[in-house]
Amino acid sequence: MRIVSVTAFVLLVLVVGITRFWPIIERVEVIGNDHRSVGDVMRLAGVVPGDPFLWVTSFRARRLLADPWVLQVRITRHWPDTIAIAVSERVPVLSDGARAWALDGVELPGVSAERHASLPLLEGWGSPRLEEALVLLGMLEGYGVEVITYTPEGFEILLTNATVSTPTAEALRAQWSAFESQRGGRIAVYPWGVSSAP
Repeated sequence: MRIVSVTAFVLLVLVVGITRFWPIIERVEVIGNDHRSVGDVMRLAGVVPGDPFLWVTSFRARRLLADPWVLQVRITRHWPDTIAIAVSERVPVLSDGARAWALDGVELPGVSAERHASLPLLEGWGSPRLEEALVLLGMLEGYGVEVITYTPEGFEILLTNATVSTPTAEALRAQWSAFESQRGGRIAVYPWGVSSAP
């Protein structure tokens, strides 16, 4: 029994030793990246040409997924020498002028001043209402959200052609069909309905 264990151990060490030197990675393909460079993605994934091909596993994606810009990662081995890293990045959708967030609420560092200026602006006072503001932003996609202002009483949302006041995102959702029937002006959402004024 001991001879079998020793033989199995020696074979395992031999196989691991061989895979350290053959096959090796000749090419790394990175797709789907926009904010992060190819070099950044490779560095964060810990994958470079010359690494052992069979040692690259999805476990390496954990470091890449820790980056706030990275939403999803898929690492694929293409025999005999190519590793493909498919990245899906988060996109900034809302800014307060200094910070920017993706739709899932993750703060994205390193957003340029020009990009900040192109995003809908979040402003307000009282307890922060970021999560609810992002829900409203998602609901009003396509309406041209320019500014979301929050207070303890609710939200005022400046759209391209209208201004909407609502106490909560849920109130707007409950009155959505009435809201959609309004065109321009000042639209106020209440628990019992919607009113508008020019």
